Amino acid sequence: MRILKEEENVTDVWSDYQKGVMYNRTKNLYDDTEQNYNFYFGKQWEHADTGNEKPIVKNIIKPIIKYKLGVVNSNSYAVVFNPNIYEYSDNNEIIENLCKSLNEYTNKTWELQQVDKMVRESLKDSAINSEGILHIYYNKNEDEPITEVIDKNNIYYGNENDSNIQNQPYIIISYRKTVKQAKEEAKELGIDDEKIELITQDNKTQEQAGYNNVSDEISPMCLVLLKYYKKDGKIFYTKSTKSIILEEDINTEMTLYPVCHMVWEEVKGSARGSGEVKPIIPNQIEINRIATRRAIAVKIGAFNRLIVNKDLIDNPSALEKVGVTIKIKGGTTTDDVKKAIGYLAPQNISSDASNLQQELQTDTRELAGAGDTVTGQVDPTKASGKAIIAVQQASQQPLNEQLETYKTFLEDLARIYFDMWKAYRVNGIQILIKSTNEEGDVIQQPFTVSQDMLQNLKANIKIEITPRSAYDKYAQEQSIENLMINQKITFEEYVEALEPDSVMQKNKLEKILKSRKEKQKKMLEMEKQAQNKQNMLEQQIISEEQQANNQEFNNIEQQASQKYNNLVNAVQGE
Repeated sequence: MRILKEEENVTDVWSDYQKGVMYNRTKNLYDDTEQNYNFYFGKQWEHADTGNEKPIVKNIIKPIIKYKLGVVNSNSYAVVFNPNIYEYSDNNEIIENLCKSLNEYTNKTWELQQVDKMVRESLKDSAINSEGILHIYYNKNEDEPITEVIDKNNIYYGNENDSNIQNQPYIIISYRKTVKQAKEEAKELGIDDEKIELITQDNKTQEQAGYNNVSDEISPMCLVLLKYYKKDGKIFYTKSTKSIILEEDINTEMTLYPVCHMVWEEVKGSARGSGEVKPIIPNQIEINRIATRRAIAVKIGAFNRLIVNKDLIDNPSALEKVGVTIKIKGGTTTDDVKKAIGYLAPQNISSDASNLQQELQTDTRELAGAGDTVTGQVDPTKASGKAIIAVQQASQQPLNEQLETYKTFLEDLARIYFDMWKAYRVNGIQILIKSTNEEGDVIQQPFTVSQDMLQNLKANIKIEITPRSAYDKYAQEQSIENLMINQKITFEEYVEALEPDSVMQKNKLEKILKSRKEKQKKMLEMEKQAQNKQNMLEQQIISEEQQANNQEFNNIEQQASQKYNNLVNAVQGE
């Protein structure tokens, strides 16, 4: 009876995965990953035999990484869809409105799913370990793309010499799952029970990031592999464990691999690139060694050391204790003991070691582009915002390459989102489109972007960058304030021009303006009421004067009539 070898009872996806593992081992990828993260987090004496000595760690790697990440993250980014229209048509305005609505929809989706957080995590991975990776899969229950961070150790390319993801013949992502989870997934996919029993525990932990921490697994675990590949211009996938296929040759209807990565620095002929940590590890090791040797030298030679002849003292250990009586042996005098006890004077330690350590620290930071000058040691109270920005921008020029790479990384992510919407959004996307009603008011109306419209919508995707560092805000606010001081704008326009997250708290100024308007409104109402009262009083006075004049006129008229009547009577009497 022929015995089937374990290697023969594997899937094709597993065989491709094993090829990737063998290649990565030749490049020392797994050990390098472990070392890079250890040195970043300060575990810099791993596997070193230091005896009882507690070695010193002067971690210069973490501040360098933190500074560079801070520079790249100091800008805020926004996904912008622009219509890819080169000739004017009647649909231009509609397409532009659709793109604007998609911009708002995308930014809202990213905010709800905390995509920015995962993007920053990938950026950190790329700085530490050369490559940060995001995988996007479609959640049919939520009807939305879901983004996840993938460790460098858990992705395998069909062509390890090409950093362009979309040029890869295939991409394999490995997941470490419990055997129970893998079996439940297989059952949901309709796999036969006989095949499900082939899903068993494996010990493939050495390829995982942080493998020293995952070597002891609480629950039985195994690898589940997801392989993407291109066929007929579309992206297909097959999912498997070591021994069975879970899903095979599934058409995603997408045209782009749902994977994007950021390589910190490109390396010719490598899909993985190079990071910040690995090149400066030798310097970090030497800095720690010198610091530890200096500490040992200080402990040995920089303090007074007691010398004693134990033959003359009955309890020599008492010499190291405070307030304890020293007992001398018989026949020994006090003078004999004084002569038998002495001290070695402290020795001067050469400054060469300290100078070398300091030189290594300074040079390493300077050569890495993160020295004191570069990091902007400027007092903001003694320099204008623009001056500070000028210094920082000049010092940050070496990171322009990473800034452009980061921008491309975000654009790739946005393109994948758009590609997924076109492939999976059968019912379209519900958005709000702004329009103007008959009264001239801007209103928002619900609108469904159908799948056909998404398919036909040819949009360019770009990333808009807005400087958002503290000094950028400071300079911007100074400029706006100067416009107000020079009476180019009013105080109301100044408040309106401030950003919501400005240093000068915009909401407080808006409250002041609101309170001021309410007071002005009350004053106007009071003035109006006073004016009305005055008008009423004047009307009343005029009315009274008219009445008095009318009465006087009537009296005069009556008197004249009376005189006329008297005159007529007098003439008739004659």
